[in-house]
This record gives sequence, C-alpha cells and structure tokens, in this order.
Amino acid sequence: MAYITFSTADYPLAERLEASQDIYAAMANIDVSLPRGKAPEIETRIRLLPGISIALIRTSPLTVKRRSQQIQDGNDDFALLLNPTGRTAWRSELAGVGEVECGPGAGCFGFNDRPGTIEFQGSQTYMLNICFSRSLLGPLIGDIERTSKSPRLAPETFTHLTQCAIELVQAPGPEDLNILADTNRLLDLAALSVGAPRDIEITARHRGLKQARLRAVKADLRISAWHGDTSLSWLAKRHGVSPGYIRAMFEQEGQSFTDYVLGLRLERVFQCLSSAAHAHKKVADIVYDAGFNNPSWFYRAFRRRFGLTPGEVRELASTQQPAGEPV
Repeated sequence: MAYITFSTADYPLAERLEASQDIYAAMANIDVSLPRGKAPEIETRIRLLPGISIALIRTSPLTVKRRSQQIQDGNDDFALLLNPTGRTAWRSELAGVGEVECGPGAGCFGFNDRPGTIEFQGSQTYMLNICFSRSLLGPLIGDIERTSKSPRLAPETFTHLTQCAIELVQAPGPEDLNILADTNRLLDLAALSVGAPRDIEITARHRGLKQARLRAVKADLRISAWHGDTSLSWLAKRHGVSPGYIRAMFEQEGQSFTDYVLGLRLERVFQCLSSAAHAHKKVADIVYDAGFNNPSWFYRAFRRRFGLTPGEVRELASTQQPAGEPV
C-alpha cells in the first residue's frame, strides 16, 4: 500500500502556502487559500488501497475549493468526510447537497464530481477523508445521489470506521499482507454508515462490522486484561453488545474468550519475568498483578503454555543479561 505524508513544518514560513497549494493541486486537484498574512500549519497522512484512499489531515484555518473546471478531471469518487477528534468543527458546502457543519464525532457524504467548499476555522482542526471508487462502493449503497441531503452517518459504525481508517493511515509499517481484508472492512463499514440495502447490510454486518468489533474488543483487552475484573459482561457493556455476541465472535475464530484472556495474562507474566525492569518484584506479585488469583492453577497453565516454570524463565533471563546490566 502506498503511503504519503506532507507537513508544512518541512518548509520555511514564506514557502508554506505555495507548497500546500502545489501538493494539494497535484494530489486532489483542489485550490487552497487561507487568511491574509497567515502561514498554514498542515499535517497530512495518506494511505492508498485498491480503489480507496484515506487521508488524515490536521490543519490551521484554511479554505479548500474544488471548482467547476476542476471536476472535469474525471474523479467521480464517493467521499466520506469525518471529523474524528479535537474540539473544532469544519463546514462543508457541496452542490446538490447544501451546507453541512461537522463537529468532532460527526461526518458527511460527498461526491467528488461536484463543485464544493470546505472551511476549516479552528486553530487545529481534523478531517478524515475516505474516498471510494464508484465501482467499489456504488453497488453497495444504491442510488444515493437522488437524495437531496448528505446522508447522516450511523453512529453505530462511525467509531469503527474511524478507528479502522486511522489505523491504516497512522504509519507505513511493513508491507501489508491483508489488503483485501482491509478493503472489504472499509467498504462494509462505509456501506453500513450511509445506509445499505437490507441484503447488503446483512452481509456487511456479518463481515465488516463484526471484524471491526472483534479488533476493538481485542485492542481493549490488550490494555485492560490485567486490570481488575475483566469479565465478559463488563466488556460487552463497554462495547454496546451482548456477552453472547462477544463469546460467539471468539468461538468463530476457533478460540474461546476465556482462553484469549488467559493467553494475554500468561504472556504478560512471561514478559515481566524476562525483563530486568521487573527483576526486583516477587513472582507472586507479578502473577497477582497480571490478574491471577489462584496460584496453583496459574502455575499449571504457565508450564503448559511455555514448558517452563516461572522461576526457570526468570533464571534463564538473568543469564542472558548483557554484562553490567542489573538483574
């Protein structure tokens, strides 16, 4: 997946406006202007997938326009314009749709083959722009162009769509081996966000939304699995689903929820026992801090997982410390 970044911080103040105008004219065929006497402060990260582009933008006050002559470039993509975070709103005006103001946690639907304007007025405003080719998203959302207003984005999927897109655009990382899965997940979540026909909605919920929820639940567990009582009911309430739904998601992957949490906690203990930073702690304290309250059961599970006792892991780690490093 191609990955592109742009920052005005890389240019002298006097060159920032011209650099911004040049780069956005080249990338999106849009005009950029700003208040007189001001230099723009812009950070942009772009990820390109087959038929999809994702851009995460943070900007100072700025006006972006796509004029009538510029829409002759053949770009007829659909666009989801989301305000993912921060404190300030931006305003969008699109031919045939009208004016929409999007504060944090809101978004609107756009058409790149229509002239339009976006105004960023806050000192630090964010936009997540996800563009889909018509051949990809069009068959999933019906004749959405007949609507007189930008469709309201469903709150249920807004968070998952935002999280999925930001994960893909945050850093280049290694070569992605799941391009098809990422593309399908974004398509499903986008279709659900703007209102897919019933038959497509069922497929999208089964594939895209469920996978997004599972990723969110696992990310939550990686942070909270050893803090207090990480029960199934507690987790379900946090994510707005039933305990049975979460249990079923894990079982469909061939693993129970309990085994997944157990694996996270065992890995946590192993890492602490192997780290010089935790060498001063008693094994019992590390085990307790990882969420275990039955020592005998823990020791059996640990040895079954790693083939070693906690003491043997700590001893092995101590012998591998570089000379002069405290153990």
